[in-house]
Amino acid sequence: MGDASAIGAFPQTPVPSSRRGPARGPAPSSTTKTSSPLPVAPQQGASAALSSAPVIPLRILDAPTQRLYAFGFYVALLAWKFYDWAQLVEEDTESFWLFLKWIAIDCAFLFGLPELRIPWLELSQPFVVGAFFIHALFDWVLMFNIGFPWQAWILGFVKVFYDRELAISEHNVKLSSILHNSSLIMGRQIINILPEGSAILNPELHPFCLGGDRKTAPLPIFFNATIPVEVELIRTDLETNQQESIKLTRAQIRDIERKAKRESQDGVQTVVQFEYPVKKPGAYRLGRVLDEYKLEVQRRNPQTFVVPCPKAWIGPSASPGRCVGDLSDVSIQIEGTPPLKIKYSRTINGKDHSFHFQSLQPDGFTSPLGALRSTSLVGLDDEDISWSRSQRVPVGLNESMHASGEWQYSVDEVQDGFGNLVRYDSSADDPEGKPKPKHLVQNFVVKERPQVRLEGCDLRRPLKVAKGESKELPVRFKMPGQTPDITAHTLTWHFSPIDTLTESGDHGDAVTTGTYNARNARDRPVISEPGLYTLKSVSASSCEGEVQEPSSCLLLNPLEPKVTVRSEEIPDTCAGNSIGLRVDMDLIGTPPFIVRYDVISNGQRRSERVNIPGLRYQMDLVPRVAGHHKYIFTHIGDAIYNKGQKLTGSEYVLEQDVKPAAAALIQHSSGKVSSCLGDEVTADILLLGDAPFTLEWEIIHDGKRKQYKATDIRENSYQIKTKPLTQGGEYTLGLTSIQDKRGCRNFLQDELKISVRRQSPRAAFGQIEGKRKMLAVESATVKLPVRLTGEGPWKVFYTRLDDGPADQPKILERTVRNDNGYIDVKERGAYTITDVWDSQCHGVVDSKASTFEVDWFPRPEMSVALTHGVSQTDGGYMVEDVCEGDISGFEVALKGTPPYTAEYEVRHHPLHGSSSLSKRKFDASLGKESIQADTAKAGSYTYKFTALEDNLYSSDRSFKPLVVKQKVNRKPAASFVKPGQTFKYCKSEQDNEDGIPVSLTGVPPFALEIEIKHQSAAVPEIYRTPAINTHSYEIRIPRHQLRLGTQHIRIRDVKDGSGCHSMGELTGGPSVQVQLFEAPTIYPLETRTDYCVGERISYTLSGTPPFEVWYTFDGVERKAKSPTTNFRRVAESPGEFIITTLSDKASECRAPVHIAKTIHPMPAVRISKGKNVRVDIHEGGEVEILFEFWGTPPFEFTYTRSTNARKGQKSQVLETRHDVSHEHSKVVRANQEGTYEVVAIKDKYCAFSTQTGAEGVGKEKGRVKGQKVIKY
Repeated sequence: MGDASAIGAFPQTPVPSSRRGPARGPAPSSTTKTSSPLPVAPQQGASAALSSAPVIPLRILDAPTQRLYAFGFYVALLAWKFYDWAQLVEEDTESFWLFLKWIAIDCAFLFGLPELRIPWLELSQPFVVGAFFIHALFDWVLMFNIGFPWQAWILGFVKVFYDRELAISEHNVKLSSILHNSSLIMGRQIINILPEGSAILNPELHPFCLGGDRKTAPLPIFFNATIPVEVELIRTDLETNQQESIKLTRAQIRDIERKAKRESQDGVQTVVQFEYPVKKPGAYRLGRVLDEYKLEVQRRNPQTFVVPCPKAWIGPSASPGRCVGDLSDVSIQIEGTPPLKIKYSRTINGKDHSFHFQSLQPDGFTSPLGALRSTSLVGLDDEDISWSRSQRVPVGLNESMHASGEWQYSVDEVQDGFGNLVRYDSSADDPEGKPKPKHLVQNFVVKERPQVRLEGCDLRRPLKVAKGESKELPVRFKMPGQTPDITAHTLTWHFSPIDTLTESGDHGDAVTTGTYNARNARDRPVISEPGLYTLKSVSASSCEGEVQEPSSCLLLNPLEPKVTVRSEEIPDTCAGNSIGLRVDMDLIGTPPFIVRYDVISNGQRRSERVNIPGLRYQMDLVPRVAGHHKYIFTHIGDAIYNKGQKLTGSEYVLEQDVKPAAAALIQHSSGKVSSCLGDEVTADILLLGDAPFTLEWEIIHDGKRKQYKATDIRENSYQIKTKPLTQGGEYTLGLTSIQDKRGCRNFLQDELKISVRRQSPRAAFGQIEGKRKMLAVESATVKLPVRLTGEGPWKVFYTRLDDGPADQPKILERTVRNDNGYIDVKERGAYTITDVWDSQCHGVVDSKASTFEVDWFPRPEMSVALTHGVSQTDGGYMVEDVCEGDISGFEVALKGTPPYTAEYEVRHHPLHGSSSLSKRKFDASLGKESIQADTAKAGSYTYKFTALEDNLYSSDRSFKPLVVKQKVNRKPAASFVKPGQTFKYCKSEQDNEDGIPVSLTGVPPFALEIEIKHQSAAVPEIYRTPAINTHSYEIRIPRHQLRLGTQHIRIRDVKDGSGCHSMGELTGGPSVQVQLFEAPTIYPLETRTDYCVGERISYTLSGTPPFEVWYTFDGVERKAKSPTTNFRRVAESPGEFIITTLSDKASECRAPVHIAKTIHPMPAVRISKGKNVRVDIHEGGEVEILFEFWGTPPFEFTYTRSTNARKGQKSQVLETRHDVSHEHSKVVRANQEGTYEVVAIKDKYCAFSTQTGAEGVGKEKGRVKGQKVIKY
């Protein structure tokens, strides 16, 4: 044990102290005893054990885990080392520095691992030194790329995990995908020698049907590599299962022959398709097919079913009318081969909804189509084909019709189990606009249900009608959504007589049913029998309706009216004779009453009536003439019996002989009369009694009475005529007494009031603000004040100056009902009152106040004050241009009646984009108003004043808009396109040197003032640019104003052509930095200029990394970065690769270079247009194989013929051939069976092969390649 420890081997136990000095037997055992007589020994042993313990305590991380982490770290370092070696091999980078790097890493790991004191990894010093030298030797072999036998194997293993490199397009590409591009060799020609031709019926499994517009079904028959001379079809009838043989005619055979020859002219197409038209349904299959050698052609015999096309129709409906809530009850009949599918649409008031039904078949029906796809039509070869017969399946639609209007059910399409689809186009889809046939459409008119109730009558408010008469039942009919006045309907009700009702007022046992057919809502049933009527139902347009409350009405017959008459005489106080009768009446019935009676006086008969509001009444019958008078009461009526009941009996006849006393009456309706001043008044007097008469009367005025008397009046009428009444006031004409032939002088009280005007009516114009002249708003109605005296209404006659000829002006008439009234006029001018009448008298006109003048207020006007900067143009006004953000405006002058209100539009036309419009409004109390111009945004502003109002006038159409225009120039701005960026230049100016890009806005030309501040200078320099005529500019500062190092560039000021300028911040704002450096260089590692796609193009760079390389590839400029002094790219596509510019980190000077490399495309070849073409030929035939090449001639290619691939067998190469073509295509004839394909292709520059190790596959720098540059 001690010897092993001395040479650095692993100890047998993980105790660290076991390898310190020689092994002693009793030492370990003595240290474990607690009864040792020497106290120093255990202290020394503990100290030694503590100093040799692991750096990471085992209680934190146990020994196996620490060993696992150490081993994993070592494997990670080894993987990193192999990665650097792979990069070294690929990029050929500097080997010495990588060798030093890994010497240092291995030294640190190997010498640092024992210091961790991990159990079993406590390596001895000699072992560590030996391991270090072994690792150093391994690092030298790897980093200096010294060849060794397993180098290629290790490199391939690394490439399995990472095989991506940067390409010219600056994207990582997988090199193996470029080198092994399967699109370079495409196509395959397969030649199969057939023993005989073949035929197949309907190989694409199309469904066929007959019916409707489909009179025939074209069955496709495919003939492969044969021209038939006889073709037989076997048809099995679907209904009877009987078979019949059908042979193609000679014309059809010749058609197949011509088609085969025509399609085989190019030597590629060998399959002929012929469509045989069939007209009968059935199951078809190929029978015997003979070719031109009378040999039977190989064929497949599946069946193709030709069935009747599916169809559908809608069964007849009982009635096209429906009511809301009814069921549709529609039956759709479908006929075809089950299972069937149908699609129908339901349209409600123009809104369409589509529905589907699937898997429709009769009950108990089974079909193989239910488990097959719709395209599997030819795999059904059972002898029993009864399932394919057409069958009829009914589909019932029974849904609630919830909406009123027009409903339509329409069949859209139907499909059978084979997939035959029949569509029924609507009128909208049909190109000719034809409607669908009637059997495919079912239309319904769904009507609303009526509603009915009673109004104005219920159990609390019964109807009352006279006995024997009738009355309308107060029915209120309603039809939702329609005009009820034109809707005919039928009503039914229950009726119970009044004496059969129950104690609660309901119907009793005697109930009858009534029915009435009403023409419209105003047509109501008429009822007459008293009792209880209850509505039970209503129907309109065959729709039962709803009876609403109240639905019951009680009809009553009140008592008939009756009257009892009593009378007594009225005596005369002078002569003692009777002068009339006083009649008392007691009545029974429903007030009010009307009593009619006839009066017979002296043989003359007249009818009279009296209205009696209550049940008792008294009236006096006093005739005015003497003689025999008879009163006969004939009828009585009340509120119910308004036609009147006839009165019979002597108690209703009254008679009397009357000699009335003398009397006189003034015949005037009101007893008052008005008279004009100075007029005479007449009064008609009716005299009663026996002539001759003596009449006395008096006229009273101002307390004075004047008596008048007329004698010997022989007539019963007399007219009193007064003298002209010249004094105004109240007059009273009173009758005082009358005396007739009998000498009885009777006192009279009748009188007539006469009101005489104290003055004549007068008319004059009133004053407005102290004058008879006014200004008014144009076209407004002007009320001219008129002052009138008299009794209204007045008729005022007036004229307007210049209205008609001067000698005969047009006279206008107006009626004024108020003494302080107005005459409404709408035209200006001088108005004169010519005459006036009041309600009775003619008046006079005040000549001093008979004229009134009317004129219009002037309308408001607007104009723009022509101040400084404002000019007038043909279209309005123009305000001088201003800069964005400046203060500007203009003044408008206003004329009219303040205050003013103006409306105007501000239309902003920006420099870019669409215009915007804003409407504004201002109020002004003075004749001038300042308009603040809008200069917040640049562009053209148009101020259009569209309306002007003052205190009197609102804006109208006659207002001519006022237009003011102004252009606001954008404030120029200049900014760095990339602020904060550092621009690096070479000290000497270079071609195509980028300037400092600046973006400018404004009106060219621009002028910039640039501040240049160097870090070492206290005072900045100013650089002023020349005139800039564009909006983008690159600042190129002269080299004499720049210094070595860094300087800050700022924009201090910018001015544009419109005179606007913008000052920048002097001490802040965005800036850029400028530096000067020397230019880097680049050298290619290879002198050749021709490369192939997939090769690497490498360069070495001088300067300070990282570098930026600009290059063009196929005319597109690109930029790449290189963090090292090596620059390498994979050529992923052909083109011209030219490095044009180079810059490094220190200077970023774009040093111009021109290193061109030509990348050639990989050659490509295609057989048979790049497709896998299979050609079947007979023995002795041959096929032309077309090879097409892409690349640079000449082409060398290698192709093989292998056995045709068969299921379960691997194809084997039979022969390999090599050929050369100086053109881009070549035709090779072949007559042997096999698969022909290209395995290698080579052009002038490059080669490609699909076989490893074949000709044209070389190695470059130790890499296995599928291509190489070929020199001729």
